[in-house]
Amino acid sequence: MKNLNSESVNNKERYKMSDLSTIFDSFNANALKLEASYKQLQDRIVEIDREMAQTNECLNKKVQELNKLTRYLNSVLEGMYCGVVAIDMDGRIETFNKSSEKILQVKASDVLGKSIQVALAGTNGFNKLLLESLSTRENVFNQKRVIELEDGSSRYLESSVTILQDTSGTLTGLVEIFQDLSEIRELKGRLYSVNDLISVGTMAASIAHEIRNPLNGIAGFACLLQKELKGQNLKLVDYIILGTKNINKIVTDLLLLARPITLNLRSCKISEIIDRSLDLVSEESRKKGDKNIHIKKDYLFQNNNIVCDPERLQQAFLNIILNAIQSMHDGGELTVFVQEVIEDGFCGVRIGFSDSGEGMSEDTMENVFEPFFTTKTDGTGLGLVIVRKIIELHGGEVSIESEKKEGSTILLTLPEIQNEIPKAFSCVDTKNS
Repeated sequence: MKNLNSESVNNKERYKMSDLSTIFDSFNANALKLEASYKQLQDRIVEIDREMAQTNECLNKKVQELNKLTRYLNSVLEGMYCGVVAIDMDGRIETFNKSSEKILQVKASDVLGKSIQVALAGTNGFNKLLLESLSTRENVFNQKRVIELEDGSSRYLESSVTILQDTSGTLTGLVEIFQDLSEIRELKGRLYSVNDLISVGTMAASIAHEIRNPLNGIAGFACLLQKELKGQNLKLVDYIILGTKNINKIVTDLLLLARPITLNLRSCKISEIIDRSLDLVSEESRKKGDKNIHIKKDYLFQNNNIVCDPERLQQAFLNIILNAIQSMHDGGELTVFVQEVIEDGFCGVRIGFSDSGEGMSEDTMENVFEPFFTTKTDGTGLGLVIVRKIIELHGGEVSIESEKKEGSTILLTLPEIQNEIPKAFSCVDTKNS
């Protein structure tokens, strides 16, 4: 019995050892599988990291390209000559470029993100086109209109409005592109005036000979009568002589405006040209017995040599000085000043003529450079037109500051201060041309 029991116990132990071995082998096999899976997982993680790194690199490149494109588009937008205003479907302003700021005189920082009706309420007439297109969902092309800014000035615009939509066709907003045609319109007006002057000048040139011959005859006979007549009849002859001089001056002015002018350029001192002009006017005033005009010189810029045509500039200065004196009916003060101008890359000289006369109204200021416009009973309306032509031929500008009953100041700005004549300039004698 003992042997049987002992054998039974041994069998049980062998079975237990066998089961334990099986379990151990199974554990080892599963451990190996787990280790293999873990290695596969690690390899996959490495692969995923690599894929993510590649994806991130591609994404960064796309972001950089997008940022570059955005900066480029913003640069194009800001550099555009035309104004660009974009709004969303709720009417809020999303884009407002620099040209829009300049034309509408409104800062982008003050309007972006705000309703166009509120943000641009002070710009009378601008909102209308965008709001109409927002309501009708229709594009508008090349519409011309006049708007009024907050300071009371006007702008003549040409605008186009386009409805914006995404790739799915959903409307996302509207954009208006507009151009300020105010300067072009003004230039066209001036061009029409010039064309009219050319037509008149051509006619005047063709009949100048026929006018001047009998005119000289009338003046000659009047001078003969002047020696023979006395009293009231002599005064009538004086009127005839004065009338012939006035007619001759009008014909000469018309020819000056219509014909091309060749400048006789040379280096001259502006102050000396002004002094000669003042001397001529002073002499004329002395002959007329007018002693109530006081002339003050303020030459702040002494080395004022520029290349110019001194005879033409003297003609312009004379017209301005005579106008100033005529505006001071009861006498007054005429101040003439010369200043150096160096600003924004511009180098030149500014000449100012400031009188204490009756000044000009706003309507007069707007039309003062129009040919034949005059407020004088005996004026031709050509004096300041000739001044502007002469100054612009020298590459300069003319501006006027005036207020009713407060006097006027005419500013002439001439470029390029020179100490000697540049080789590029040729001095042409207009008398022989």
